[in-house]
Amino acid sequence: MTQQFIRSFMRRLPHFAATAVAGLLLASADARAVSSEWVETEGGRIRITALPPSPEGVIRAILDVDLLPGWKTYWRDPGDAGIPPSIKFEGSSNVAQSQLDFPPPERIDDGYSVWAGYTFPVAFPLTLTQDKAGESSVLEAQVFLGICKTICIPVQNDFSLVIEPGTEANSFEQRIVDSAFAQLPEQSNRDISITETTFSTQDKALLVSISHPKSMTDLDVFLTAPAGWYFDIPKRIGGGDTLSTFQIAVIDAPADTSLSGTPLQILVTSANRSMETFSKVP
Repeated sequence: MTQQFIRSFMRRLPHFAATAVAGLLLASADARAVSSEWVETEGGRIRITALPPSPEGVIRAILDVDLLPGWKTYWRDPGDAGIPPSIKFEGSSNVAQSQLDFPPPERIDDGYSVWAGYTFPVAFPLTLTQDKAGESSVLEAQVFLGICKTICIPVQNDFSLVIEPGTEANSFEQRIVDSAFAQLPEQSNRDISITETTFSTQDKALLVSISHPKSMTDLDVFLTAPAGWYFDIPKRIGGGDTLSTFQIAVIDAPADTSLSGTPLQILVTSANRSMETFSKVP
């Protein structure tokens, strides 16, 4: 094992049970069946792991970003200065659609700005749909993201994987993909929901009201802004035990544009729960 691998394993060890350790040892022997090689970069390494397709032709995968201590990467909407992770599948065969999802981020203050991202190893779930279910797929993936410490380093790499139906992923690969999907925000439900989204022209700010359980006292809101729109950090301005209202001031916006009728992607987080949904501005 390389020193890099050992350091990464030791950082993740508290999160694995003994069965996961056994799966890791197995993965070192045959992970190439559904996993790319790790690509080393300053601050960490990246790879793609994909499970065999379901009978319906759905391939679940992850973009695995293994950060070294002190390094960070960005969420889907890091503001005007960040590099959000992106992945394209140009040149792939038997792939009709792809979707990249994001686990809940944290707010990071780097001394110059406050942005949304991750300060720990993170796996971004990928969902791909086959053109022809039950046949082989060739994934040609083009990945681009930023990894930061005192400065940010653009990371770009191409990956190629052959996904065969009827095969089985080893226990470690199955576990890390399942874990990544399990960490995604839940959808709007009776416990947590957006009750109102309005725009105040006087304050030049978005107002978001959230219904939530009384136990959720540490709410935060992350907004995926439309193209050209940049927002300040949300501030809680009112509510009660089960209702919170946040004000999100506009920093910059395209000229002669309005949010009216725009569905906004809103993420609500707390210490142990998160919810993400779309809410349209009247």
